[in-house]
Amino acid sequence: MRVSEDRYSRDLRSLALGHRLIRHEVRTRWICAMTGLTDERVRNLLHSYGVTALPRHRGAAPTSCAVFFRLALHPEASALAALARIWKLVPATPVRNARKVLPGLEWGESLCEAFEFFRAVVPRGMLTVDQFILLTAALAEGKLAVAHCAQCQAAILIDPLEVQLLRCRMCTQSAQHSSRHRIPKPPESSEPRVEVDAGTGDQQPLL
Repeated sequence: MRVSEDRYSRDLRSLALGHRLIRHEVRTRWICAMTGLTDERVRNLLHSYGVTALPRHRGAAPTSCAVFFRLALHPEASALAALARIWKLVPATPVRNARKVLPGLEWGESLCEAFEFFRAVVPRGMLTVDQFILLTAALAEGKLAVAHCAQCQAAILIDPLEVQLLRCRMCTQSAQHSSRHRIPKPPESSEPRVEVDAGTGDQQPLL
């Protein structure tokens, strides 16, 4: 009886997570990987909840991490990378093929919690859950890492293979603003210096 109850409870969790992921417009392959549901059950879930009108991402899932380093998206990606570690979505040691190893029911629930927390703080965020999955997988495989700003200690997403200045966008902009408004030092005069005798006040010879 206990086994049946656990199985029933897990099935309900899978359905709840499936609905949650559908609301986040996640691709079907990821819903199946995290919930254990088949393609057909996901389609039935779409119809039963009456959310077939929701926009759905089709085609292959994103695979390039270059998007995370675009100027407008890097602060978001850095924040999500930090949340991925806080919610323990990233294993302590690197793993291979993380996009196949990591997805599961508990992992999917934590993924949604972290992303929903992020959206509560940044309601107009541009990164999607599909991109969050890619980001988390890259962190788990060691292709990306989280460092800290040398000035304010904010989390920064970095490529471990590239040498880069460890400074967040805000501190970089602040430094650039300060350098633009710095008062320039007056240039040295090219004229010969004239010595004056304090006692007589007469001008001394130049040579």
